[in-house]
Amino acid sequence: WHEFQYYASKGMGVVYGNPRGSGGYGSEFLAGNVKDWGAGPMADIMQMTDLAINEGWVDTTQLAITGGSYAGYLVTWMIGHTNRFKVACSQRGVYELSTFLGEGNAWRLAPRYFGGYPWEKTARTILDRESPLTYVQNIRTPLIIFHGENDLRTGVIGSETLYKSLKIMGRDVEYIRHPEASHEITRAGNNRQRIDQMLRTYEFFSRYLKLN
Repeated sequence: WHEFQYYASKGMGVVYGNPRGSGGYGSEFLAGNVKDWGAGPMADIMQMTDLAINEGWVDTTQLAITGGSYAGYLVTWMIGHTNRFKVACSQRGVYELSTFLGEGNAWRLAPRYFGGYPWEKTARTILDRESPLTYVQNIRTPLIIFHGENDLRTGVIGSETLYKSLKIMGRDVEYIRHPEASHEITRAGNNRQRIDQMLRTYEFFSRYLKLN
């Protein structure tokens, strides 16, 4: 959460909220992203963005988006479905849900959220539909990707594939793998790596945004 303070100190407005599927708002809201990890939560984030814009303090030509873990997934989903953001950062996300079964220790999320396993036809259709990599060819927003090499929650395979796919297509993308870092890199990780990630993100954003 130190990122919020850092970006605000640099003159950036920060909008933060909890889309459907977040805890603390009751069981119905918590189940709001079952079989819908992408479109529904994206609509919530865009509504939050528009509410801030309507308050009159947001430059709509200078929007950036960042997130980690599930929010890293959601950032990548969103820039595959909208060009409203000028630059983006995705941290320690999962980008291909069918391989998430084998690359992370949260593999039970597949049957719980998507109704089955990759070898089951109905579930596979949903997994593919909800995977950001399915829409990677639509991504035009400059993106910086971070992942810890020892991340057991969301393995590095997804970030590697996302980076290589965008690189092959000639898109603006950077990828940083932090040695020995776990899934907790931005919350309880090595302080040097946490600072490095924050500074790299700001530097990347400053290439595409008019920052002071």
